[in-house]
Amino acid sequence: MDLRITQTYGQIGIDTYRSHMEIKQTPPKAHIEQRPPELIIDKELPKVYIDQTQCFAESGLKPALQLASDFYREGLQAVLEGIGRIAREGTRLVQIEKGGNPIAEIAYEKSQRNYEFNMVQMPKSRPEIQWDPGHLNIEWKPNPPKIEWETHTTAQISATRHRVDIYMRQWPDIKIEYVGNNVDNRI
Repeated sequence: MDLRITQTYGQIGIDTYRSHMEIKQTPPKAHIEQRPPELIIDKELPKVYIDQTQCFAESGLKPALQLASDFYREGLQAVLEGIGRIAREGTRLVQIEKGGNPIAEIAYEKSQRNYEFNMVQMPKSRPEIQWDPGHLNIEWKPNPPKIEWETHTTAQISATRHRVDIYMRQWPDIKIEYVGNNVDNRI
């Protein structure tokens, strides 16, 4: 007997679809208002006061009113000394009875004057110095930022489920064929 048996195996097809999730959410927003810090500076510069009036006066550089006052005092003193000297000389001339030659003596005394010269360093006095140290005050105001948040608590979610599709790609089959020449027809 000549039989030919052809067998086809069954095949299963599997399609899988992975799950997929997509989430969209608006990010939070921050509104920030930042004012710059304030700097307040209170300052007074130092001051130096120098009074050289006495130094200038000793050097002969005096204000007009003080110079006039000094000339007045010196002139008055010179006049009073001159009057006293003239009065003494007059008294000597009047007293001739005491003897001597008063005119020659007075002339000799005037010719023999002694002058004194002194060396001094000018000015003799130091200037008066005063100072005001001033001040410097610095104050900071930091001005902290103002922050306001805008938040979104809901999200848009789209998802697809995991899916597996199973199907028959090829059905199983058996073919049996007679390929011989001898056929028994009696049956």
